[in-house]
Amino acid sequence: MNQHRPLNIWMQYVNDELPPEERERCEAHLDGCDACLELYMECIGQMAAGLPALPDSDAFAAAVMQRWTEEQPLAPRAEDDLANQPPERKRRIPWTQSPFFHYAVAAAITLLLMSTGVFQSLMGHPEPGRMSHSASDRAEAYVPFSEILLEKTIGILDSIQPKHERGGTR
Repeated sequence: MNQHRPLNIWMQYVNDELPPEERERCEAHLDGCDACLELYMECIGQMAAGLPALPDSDAFAAAVMQRWTEEQPLAPRAEDDLANQPPERKRRIPWTQSPFFHYAVAAAITLLLMSTGVFQSLMGHPEPGRMSHSASDRAEAYVPFSEILLEKTIGILDSIQPKHERGGTR
């Protein structure tokens, strides 16, 4: 049933004049038939020859802009609006929200932590003054940082808890 379609059918197909079921059959036929594909391309070429020529792009743009300005409602000009408005003051952000302040605080905290040796204890490197040379001394001297932190947290909570139970403030 895959019969070649005549030129007039392809012209109707190009002009979108065929019923939907016939269009589907023509599309399916185009997938496998080179002869009908050539007829279809010829119909498109004939249709393109009947289309008007493309306008000059500069003339077309000028005509569109002219029509657009004619159809726009009259509005006050932007220069007039700017002249009538009071000058705006530049809004300053608070110094606590400036990036420079944030960088300065971060640098200060980093220097503080470096000077107290927190980074060395996190890395597991002993401080230079506390280095021991025997294996038994090293095993006894080494206390994990997480254990020290846990003990200090428990101590702080123990000091806060009695005040809280008596109804006192922190």
